[in-house]
Amino acid sequence: MEQNFQVRDVFNEGVVNQLAASLANAWQEFDAKGFSRAINAKLKSLSFSGRAALIRDSLWEYLPKYYPRALEIILKALPPEIAHNEITGHDGFIVMPLNDYVAKYGLEHYDLSMQALYQMTKRFTAEGAIRAFILKYPERTLAILSKWTEDENAHVRRLVSEGTRPRLPWTMQLKQLIEDPRPVLRLLEKLKTVPELMVRRSVANNLNDIAKDHPDLVVKTLNRWKKIHNEGTQWLIRHAARTLVKQGNKDVLAVLGYDSKIGITVSQIKLDKPVVKMGDDLNFSFEVKSTSKQKQNLVIDYIIHHVRANGKLTPKVFKLTKKTLKAGETLQISKGHSFLPISTRKYYAGKHALEVQVNGSKYGKAEFELK
Repeated sequence: MEQNFQVRDVFNEGVVNQLAASLANAWQEFDAKGFSRAINAKLKSLSFSGRAALIRDSLWEYLPKYYPRALEIILKALPPEIAHNEITGHDGFIVMPLNDYVAKYGLEHYDLSMQALYQMTKRFTAEGAIRAFILKYPERTLAILSKWTEDENAHVRRLVSEGTRPRLPWTMQLKQLIEDPRPVLRLLEKLKTVPELMVRRSVANNLNDIAKDHPDLVVKTLNRWKKIHNEGTQWLIRHAARTLVKQGNKDVLAVLGYDSKIGITVSQIKLDKPVVKMGDDLNFSFEVKSTSKQKQNLVIDYIIHHVRANGKLTPKVFKLTKKTLKAGETLQISKGHSFLPISTRKYYAGKHALEVQVNGSKYGKAEFELK
């Protein structure tokens, strides 16, 4: 992949021309040259979502206005199904605007549209498009998704868990499922022992979403699943609990086998510099010593208290390590933390702090300045 590649470039002139050719093969009257010309002339100036929307709406302009006939052409032009049970690279992204076409123009043709998304998600996930149908037809759509949990195609089963994520990034939130996630949990129950990693990861991400609003409900679910003798399910539990672990939730730590009542001391918290320049690393170290006569399982994290625009400090927890500490043992921990600017976090100059967290409890803090 080219060094300066941006995600929006998955929608490029080449894939647009390829889509045009596929549509022309499916419908002889399709104006492939006009379709490509209209889209490619505007692509460079548009963002990822802008490019997807342009392709979606151009389909409406160049295909028959009678939706069932247009959908028939689109389905005939689809690429082959994904042959493996994983999502890799950027192949298949051109199907995304086709999914979006169904979500925007096919809401009044429920049965046709749901069957189209069923076929499309085998080529490229329809997780964004299915949400429009969950919002407009919640009970009807959730009932179909319940049947799809047993589908032989792993990409269809993944659509169930990914499409119902209450806070799925980069698309609309499902507010009714944020408020009451129990319908989603009933679907996830049917997927908790699936063999495919991509589906288990999606189930875990869904539970992680739900935990942000209903931690007790998720802890209860994970505690029940803990009794299942399936390594895939146990991996799912650990992945689903990650936000609650960072938050120091004592109940979820207990599910994972980490006691909140531990005998340790944390000392010698050292920073390699009192002042960190924007873009540099902060290297730190500390010592964890057991004061117990028993071995202890520890989840060791660290917290950076960032200065926000209003001057107040906001904590952000970062994973560090998991260790089993023997009776009387001492651990030396060291780590580097980068302050290189990233798109998902804005740094502000001022006095910050680093804090150690072990099994949900906080131990010691050291201040430093970011310039």
